[in-house]
Parts: sequence; C-alpha cells; structure tokens
Amino acid sequence: MNANIVYFQSGGPTAVINASFLGLIEAYRKLNLKGHVYISRYGVDGLLNGELEEVDPANPPKLEYRPGSYFGSLRLKLDPNPRGPQAEAIIATIKKYGIDFVFPNGGNDSMDTTSKIASFVKEHNLSTRVVGIPKTVDNDLYGCDHTPGFGTAAKYVANAVLAVAMDDLTYQKGRVNIIETMGRDSGFLAASARLAALKGLAPDYIYVPEIPFEIPLFLQKCKKTYQEKGRCLVVVSEGIRDKEGTLIATASSRQDEFGHSQVGGVSSYLASLIEKEGIKARGIELSVLNRASSFFPSLTDIEEAKASAAYALEAALRGETARMVCIKRKVGLPYQVDYETRDIKEIANQVVYLPRTYINKEGDNILDAFIDYCAPLIKGNAMPLDDNWLL
Repeated sequence: MNANIVYFQSGGPTAVINASFLGLIEAYRKLNLKGHVYISRYGVDGLLNGELEEVDPANPPKLEYRPGSYFGSLRLKLDPNPRGPQAEAIIATIKKYGIDFVFPNGGNDSMDTTSKIASFVKEHNLSTRVVGIPKTVDNDLYGCDHTPGFGTAAKYVANAVLAVAMDDLTYQKGRVNIIETMGRDSGFLAASARLAALKGLAPDYIYVPEIPFEIPLFLQKCKKTYQEKGRCLVVVSEGIRDKEGTLIATASSRQDEFGHSQVGGVSSYLASLIEKEGIKARGIELSVLNRASSFFPSLTDIEEAKASAAYALEAALRGETARMVCIKRKVGLPYQVDYETRDIKEIANQVVYLPRTYINKEGDNILDAFIDYCAPLIKGNAMPLDDNWLL
C-alpha cells in the first residue's frame, strides 16, 4: 500500500518523544508501506511554510535514547478558521506532498493543533487522516491511564529525591531541602517522589497543585520536623497555589502562546522563608531535567512510546481520523496495557488532575497507593552504556 506520511513533534520535549518517532518508522517498515516519510521541522512550522524534510524509513537517525525533540518543536496556537491563512498554508503543503496521514506527537495543547488540522482537512474535503501520538511528562492527557514521557520523568524525580536525601544524611544535622518538580496544573510528577519510599527515604512532605497551599502551615510543619529529626525533605510542584488559586511562585507573570502561566522558582522562595526562621534551607529546582533525563530512561516508557506511535499508524490505516492514541492499563497483575483511540476533541486543552485518592487527608503527602500505580511505569534500565550521545 502507498502511504505518504508527515510527522511532527510539538510542545515541550520528553525523554522518549524520539522513541515514538522510531516506533512509527518501525511500524511503517513492518507493514511494508510504500511512499514517503516526511518531517515537519519545528512542529507545525514546516507545514505552514510548505517545506517538509524526507526521512528514509530504512535508515532513520539513531534517536532511541536521545533527549529533546530531535526534529524541533514549536508552541503556536493555530487560528481555528478553516479558511484562514494558516489553514490554507497547511492544506497547500498537504496537497504539495500528497500527504495521506498526519501524525502530531504532543500533549494537551498539541492536541488542539491536531484537532484544528483535522478540521482543516475536513473543510477542504481531503481524504488525509490525522491521528495524534501522546506525549507529556505531566501525565495529564484525558482518557489515558498514563502518557509516554511520564515514566522516565517520574524515575528521574524519584532517584533525584533519593540522591538529595542521602546527601543530607552525610551530616549529623542537615537542613530543609525543598525539591521542585514540573507540574503546572497536575501533581503526578511531584507525587512520583513517593517512590523513594521503596528505598526507605520518602519525603516528609509532598505538595501538589490539587490541594491549596498554606504558607504558615507549611512553615510550622517544616520547623517541627526539623526540630524532631534534624532535617526535613520536601517536594513541591511548581504549580502549587493558595486557596484563591494564586500561584505561590508569583514572581513571573509570563504566559505562553496558549495562555498558560510560566511557573518556576517556588522552591527557592519557600527556602528563603524557612531561612528567615533561622533554619538552613535549600531550594532545588529540577526544571528541564524533569523532561531531559534520558540518561536515566525507563524501558517500559520507551517501549510504550514506540507502541503508541505504531498504533497511531495502524488506526490511520483503518480509516480513523481526528483521534489520539491512549494507553489503557489492564486490570490485575502482572502489569499490562492495551491501546485505543479517542476523539481528539475530548482531549484537546483538557487537563487531568492527580486523583484525591492518592493524596493523604492532610493534603501534605502522597499515599502508598500511588506507588502501586506508578512503580510499573519506571521499570527497566534502557540505556546502553555505549550510547553515542553520553560521555
């Protein structure tokens, strides 16, 4: 069967987004498809400017463990007008290259782009099919048990917590360490710090955006724990908010193309408040390492990233369009998953929050039930020691 496809990466990178591309290419070869495989460089930009880059499916670049979006990314909110200049430019590119299938690889906002491209295609009466491939370290895509990218990010967070905890144990009396994870709206990444309990070094407190954050109560708890133990380990999501919904880290009022606040720096702010109480404290912002930690990949994550992309191709071949692939966990043990697609309109711009059932009654820590959910996602050490991008 002849099939010309275009793939692009969108939004923030993950440690396994490039593995998704390889999964798509491997499926293309396995299904013995003929035609052309194109890349839209820097997200949807290639489709907008009419310049796509061809990739030889028999000889793709070595990307399985490479961090970052190899083909470039872009945060751009498309004009929804199916007859507007952006829509016309994208349709012109699809016609120019004879594209049969479009595969955007991204998260919530990227699925907004996916939905719009699907609507443009429909408005112009083209047979091109559009299927989204999931990606986000935040683990907040609607309809998914979890998302490619989260497992490796969670593995990094858990091991970073272990490293900080062990470092602090060097001293008879330590300090208050406050580790800040990504997670503007959802607390899954911060919650993954609970995995450190598997090594007996769980954080004393974990704060997530789903629970209003009270600074006086936080200070009181940290002081009490420090006085009792001589140290205190705290993990916070960058997006924690007060009861009015105001970000605790309010130093930045910047917003991205989709109107989301650009957060970060809350750990340093909270550490400064602790130090005003006469206690040594340190803010540790994991920042971009949350998503770029492909030197510490989860084998499960890489395998599921590949499988999600392969399923997207299979769905498109079945005639599906305006859909996104979702991972579904099978009931029972051992851990297994299935794949399905959902209407892209259900997913675009939606946010899934960390369930309250994973958060303790006081709202300052994560229950062990989350370990049962998250532990299978970080299994396996995928990185070969001789991979060519590592030192």
